[in-house]
Amino acid sequence: MEKGILGLFTYVDTLLEAAEKLKGSGYSITIFSPIPLGHEIDHALGERKNYIKYLAFIGAAVGFILGIVLTLGTAALYVLPRGGRAIFPVTPTLLLSYETAILLGVFFTLTGFLVFAKLPSFKEKFYDPEVAIDSFGLLVDGVREDKFGDIEKVMKEYGANEVKRIEKK
Repeated sequence: MEKGILGLFTYVDTLLEAAEKLKGSGYSITIFSPIPLGHEIDHALGERKNYIKYLAFIGAAVGFILGIVLTLGTAALYVLPRGGRAIFPVTPTLLLSYETAILLGVFFTLTGFLVFAKLPSFKEKFYDPEVAIDSFGLLVDGVREDKFGDIEKVMKEYGANEVKRIEKK
């Protein structure tokens, strides 16, 4: 059973200050918000690593090479010389390579997104209805029993309206 603490805040500024303090202390945190806060969270906690762009590039490069190998390999296996035309034509090779680059780039990107987003997730997720209405939530995961008081103190110091102890199954 994993234990955590959820602090409910009225204002985003105090939430982000508390999150920055707890993140600096080495805790794993999650922020819940009824409105999008992407840039504010990135500014306060630092940008997250994004590896999906590399997967898209690798997929496109592999697809392009696969397209070249596929078309030139097919032309080499089934030689059909016709009226002075090249056995290894450039235009169809580039067209098929372009298409396979797009295809594998999309597949690698989709697979990377699903892996990094941890989808599908079969674990039970925490949800508090107050966060969806008028409060901002700061969830600190994996807290040892002897550290609950310290985290509650930090959250109250930064203006948390309510602090709840959470047990996830």
